[in-house]
Amino acid sequence: MRLSSGRMITFSSINVTMKLQRQLVITCLLSVAGLVSPRTWEDCFDPIALENDGVPRIYSDDDNIENMAKDVDIIMHGHPTTLFEEVDPYRITSEPSSAPSATPSSEPSNSPTADPSSNPSTSPTISSAPSTLEPTRRPTMQPTFSVASVPNNPKPGYFNYDPSSPYGPNYWRNIDIDQSNPGFFHEEFDLNEGSRIFNDCGSGDKQSPIDLCTKPRGICTETHEMRPKPGDYKMSGNLIEKQILPSMLRLVMEPRTGEEPDPPQIDFSSNGRGITDMTNIDFKFPSEHSICGHKLDGEMQYYTFHPMRKRFVAVAFFLDATEGNPRNNHLQEVIDAFTVEFVNNKQKCEAKQQGLAGSFVGGRGLEMINKTTEDLEFHELFHDDNEQWNSTLQSNRRLASSWHPFDPEVQKSVHFWGYSGSLTEPPCTKNSVDWKVMDVPTPISPKQLQQFKHLLFNHVDGNCKRTSVHNSEGSVARPTQPASRYYKCTRAEYVSDEERLVCGDQGCVIPFGAGLNPYYAPLVHVTGPPTRRPSSK
Repeated sequence: MRLSSGRMITFSSINVTMKLQRQLVITCLLSVAGLVSPRTWEDCFDPIALENDGVPRIYSDDDNIENMAKDVDIIMHGHPTTLFEEVDPYRITSEPSSAPSATPSSEPSNSPTADPSSNPSTSPTISSAPSTLEPTRRPTMQPTFSVASVPNNPKPGYFNYDPSSPYGPNYWRNIDIDQSNPGFFHEEFDLNEGSRIFNDCGSGDKQSPIDLCTKPRGICTETHEMRPKPGDYKMSGNLIEKQILPSMLRLVMEPRTGEEPDPPQIDFSSNGRGITDMTNIDFKFPSEHSICGHKLDGEMQYYTFHPMRKRFVAVAFFLDATEGNPRNNHLQEVIDAFTVEFVNNKQKCEAKQQGLAGSFVGGRGLEMINKTTEDLEFHELFHDDNEQWNSTLQSNRRLASSWHPFDPEVQKSVHFWGYSGSLTEPPCTKNSVDWKVMDVPTPISPKQLQQFKHLLFNHVDGNCKRTSVHNSEGSVARPTQPASRYYKCTRAEYVSDEERLVCGDQGCVIPFGAGLNPYYAPLVHVTGPPTRRPSSK
């Protein structure tokens, strides 16, 4: 048989089954009727060409070509696709459904629809004025963090820092006080002398934290700087317990049981009344106290307890992670110690997941850790380059020696704001803490701030439960409370012991001169009421 193209095909060379022959004949007949449009008649006898010409066609395993309400294969560029719907085999047409129009649907206009106004309709939406009166240390827009979900059945004493939550700071007054509450730690010191523990979070009476600024109304009565003693406790030892709690990182000092070993101690000159042992150190992010309305990156709170007065004296250091700050090696020891606790708890969780994986389909029933993202973030934050790794090894060696909370890398000033306030978490026990907030922050690197936050916000306990109660702004800081009457101790009240040793009680004519500790400017200079000079010898 000779085709119009001039090519000769013999039927004896076509080796196809009867079913395929019927399909080819039908396709050719449809083409003749104009219902399909193969490119050439050769396509009727070349299935490979049909499959690869880019035109969708339908093949059926059923001899009845009209019964298409079943699974069919559509060949698109040689790739079969199975559909589970009724398909019209004649849906492809050789002509467009309608001819394109020769003219536009509507004539264009010769002039604008309306004359422009002589004046702008409104003023620009972006104001040229700054959003704050003075430049800020940090961008005013804070990064957001995923908010920890509220447990299905919260334990008594549960609270969080989400302002829109019924467990948030605005509703702490409704929280039941329970031993599971982290703030209950301080109640173990019998602040109420055996009486019932009340929730003072809504009392408004001498609550903490507060905003501190340039115009104190109280008088500083201190006569010398705080005189700390490092004690014998090692950061790597069991005498300092590392706790990653829902709202803070906490170091708990083992209470004294005899003459030795000694916990860290502080000798206060006035309202501390003598030497007191340190009970715990809390790390909060961002700072709880603020300076003239501005929060800093974090706050370390050193608690000491006076057993005779049944009061705490808390020394607060702001943490400043300004870009360019070098690594604080002394606080890196703290980060390293908390990292060990973080990893231990994570490994307990992973062991539990592996042990129970066979009891749950795909491990369901446990809160699984997203290793692909969190492990990568952890590696980037906590695995340094060789130079920093050597520094980490040196830090680990220092962990074996006693850790001084008032190391020069921590304490940069001997002056502070002071006032009588409360605990900053439920039960917010009023008038139970004498606060001393240092006026020069402790510098840390931005990376160290990220490490602190990662340890707190991404912590998973041994039962694979996320513990953090931070809010969407990444905060575990109680909002500032109505201001109490506070004072500010400055050089007018006392000079440092170092300067006093060199020049006497009145200090040196040129303070911070050669041979003395360097001067660090306070966060703000106070302009409050006149203060008395330190007493003479």
